[in-house]
Amino acid sequence: MSEDIEKKRRVRRTKSTIERDVLNAVSSFIEEVGFANVTLTGVAQRAQIEATVFYRRYANLEELFDQYTRKYDYWLCNISEMMPEDLNYEDSFKWILKNLINALYKNKGMQELLIWELSDNNPVTRRTAALRESMNEPLLRIMEKVFQGSGLDMNVITAMMISSIYYLIIRRNRSTFCEIDFSTRKGKARLEEAINQLSTILFAELKRQHEKTELANRLRAEGVSESIINKCLNLPA
Repeated sequence: MSEDIEKKRRVRRTKSTIERDVLNAVSSFIEEVGFANVTLTGVAQRAQIEATVFYRRYANLEELFDQYTRKYDYWLCNISEMMPEDLNYEDSFKWILKNLINALYKNKGMQELLIWELSDNNPVTRRTAALRESMNEPLLRIMEKVFQGSGLDMNVITAMMISSIYYLIIRRNRSTFCEIDFSTRKGKARLEEAINQLSTILFAELKRQHEKTELANRLRAEGVSESIINKCLNLPA
């Protein structure tokens, strides 16, 4: 075994091949032990390079982590690019959140990145968190516009839905949550269906608010006073 490794080391690799091997090595290392327990020596051994070769490409582990995490600078960007163009607002909202669930369940590296962001305040985790926030912005602007005047705070509601997805998936192997085992297919299916149900409730409330607004406009046209309209319809401020 040691002779085989030594032969591989003697094979001259290109710069791009070495970078690929290093990123593959750090990826497998992170998935096994998490960001906090990754060591430069361990990455170098897995990539079958000397420490001097590593330092010619990266100043330190933090710089390597920064390059590694850039492939996760997608979440909304890549998901929205794959979204069918013929969906209405409600189906688009459901599609994005349900695809986030599927992507996060499959991606151990993304799970470890979220855990690292929560547990360690450093330039890399601040960058990845801030970049993900900026990528959420188009979705938030759309939801703000769609739900304008409804009385629903879609920024907070969306934040609660996304963060609950993160949390329930990340901790799924610790224990059940509200008696649901989210590490199973059944648990995952229930999470997807709950997101579907919550989204339906939100857009049903939006429709109800629009109907109330239209009714209020008709009553105003008939000369009904604002105090009576507000009292009867309980319109949002």
